[in-house]
Amino acid sequence: MRSIAIAIVAIYAALYAALVVVLGPLSYGPVQLRVADALVALIPIFGWAGVIGHTAGVFVANIFSSVGPIDLLNTIPSFVMAVVVWKLSKRSLITGTVLYSVVLAGTVGVMLSYVFGLPLIATYIYVLIGNLVATTVIGYPLYRGVKKAGEYLLFSTRFRQREERKAS
Repeated sequence: MRSIAIAIVAIYAALYAALVVVLGPLSYGPVQLRVADALVALIPIFGWAGVIGHTAGVFVANIFSSVGPIDLLNTIPSFVMAVVVWKLSKRSLITGTVLYSVVLAGTVGVMLSYVFGLPLIATYIYVLIGNLVATTVIGYPLYRGVKKAGEYLLFSTRFRQREERKAS
């Protein structure tokens, strides 16, 4: 893995985990809004490094879960769905973020239903709504903004280099 990819993995994972832990009351429990899941929409920009960073971030964040070690199991579906988001992004990023939300609402909903003794349908719906807000309502505009900023930086760098060559 190249240095830049390692840096992306580390920064993504640290940012994800920090957001989850700092926003703990919103991030854990039967009703949750993991703002950090907005980063899922950036996976198409970062590629495989984004998938690994997301997975590592979920694992680290879930170490601090108020639910206990059982929450670490959700690292597995998070990894699988991060790959799905990455692969589907060529066709539709929104489809990927929605599928991520649907699947994670299922796995997290089952875990929360088991731990808290709540009806599965209730935990599923609460997690689904929070996840859709994070990944799609917040995440998609975040993706568009980061992509546009990256294109601008790339264009301005190329323009500057071309102008410097002309001047020489």
